[in-house]
Amino acid sequence: MYSKEDLENLKLKAILYLHSQRGQYSGYQECSVIYRNKSSSYFNNIMRSGRRGGNGIMATYIKDNNGDPRCPINNRLDGLFFSCNMDFETGKPSKDSPFGERRLRIDAYEMLFLDDYRMYFSDFYCFNSNKRGHYVNIVVTTPGSEADDFCKQHLVAISRKKNPFIHCRQGSKTVCKSCGVRVEIFFTDDVNIKELLGEELATFEDCQCTGYSKPNGLPKNLNCPHCNLEESDDSDTESCSDSDDSNSVPSYQYSPQNSWSWR
Repeated sequence: MYSKEDLENLKLKAILYLHSQRGQYSGYQECSVIYRNKSSSYFNNIMRSGRRGGNGIMATYIKDNNGDPRCPINNRLDGLFFSCNMDFETGKPSKDSPFGERRLRIDAYEMLFLDDYRMYFSDFYCFNSNKRGHYVNIVVTTPGSEADDFCKQHLVAISRKKNPFIHCRQGSKTVCKSCGVRVEIFFTDDVNIKELLGEELATFEDCQCTGYSKPNGLPKNLNCPHCNLEESDDSDTESCSDSDDSNSVPSYQYSPQNSWSWR
């Protein structure tokens, strides 16, 4: 399992990777919603009333082994994954999904930034056969919860205002995420879908299921030089950069205006 020092180094590699990206993969894109794709039966069971239904409460469950096998939250922390990645052309979530044909969309600002949640960096990875680039996992907790206590002990805390992966634009309710990686949110509280629907903060929509997910997740590409702490000396190592230019980058400094400045 990674130590906190290991995760600090992995976070640094993720940041350096961001600054190696060019073109559409550089900078930020607005993210008005976070969303969760699942089967219709999954959501129907949650919305069903009575003893056999979820009564509108989407309950957390244990994190699988998807991503880095040394990630501290694998099989140790309960939560719910949400994506905040938008199509570059439409600025909306992709119409396709490998996780199911039904999508729950929730207002990103209300979900992540209205309450006093905490954020932690937990993983940076890509997959062997992946053509969708790299992923960063961000854990969101309620201060004082068991999940928060676990994350303070094992993960790396990041500022909600000044982190390079996802943040709220200063003085507004506009949420922005990095274009250079796919950001996945691991939300550690149960989610009351019925309440969110009633407040018009969430909606359901259909999407096209383009495959299937594996029950215990997909393993990380351990040969990628960008997202592994120990770089391979093998000259055949596969590079999974999102752009044609993934050379080393200069030192950087994060500015309060949510942009990166060079020095």
